Amino acid sequence: MSVDFRWNRPVPLITREALGGERTMLFMANEAKRLMDPYVPALNMGLSQNVRTYVDGGVGIVHYTSPYANYQHKGILMVSRITGSPWARKGESKVTTGRKLKYNKSRHPLATSEWEKAMKAARMGDFTNAVQRFVNGGGV
Repeated sequence: MSVDFRWNRPVPLITREALGGERTMLFMANEAKRLMDPYVPALNMGLSQNVRTYVDGGVGIVHYTSPYANYQHKGILMVSRITGSPWARKGESKVTTGRKLKYNKSRHPLATSEWEKAMKAARMGDFTNAVQRFVNGGGV
């Protein structure tokens, strides 16, 4: 006896639907953003307030939209090619110096570069538990 088994739809689509599809991916992006907030540098909270979460290509995205987000995320001091100042004018390009940024720990003690890595190291269990509860239908 032989059995021929075929999926009616692509396996990645079946997997995404089993996990809740885009709704779950958006939840995951929002939960990651929430758990990353304590690690995001926040002298005046501009970086952590200018953030969008959305789903693109079946993946949840957390997008920090401030012009200096990439600079802060890398954690390396960048300066103007013209003046050598970290405060470049609009349209001026910057170059990296190789020196690490220093974050004001008195106002935001957990602030760091690559904040998603810090969040994963400290809170990955909380993240996976929240996602599991959401997928199980229990919300947050």
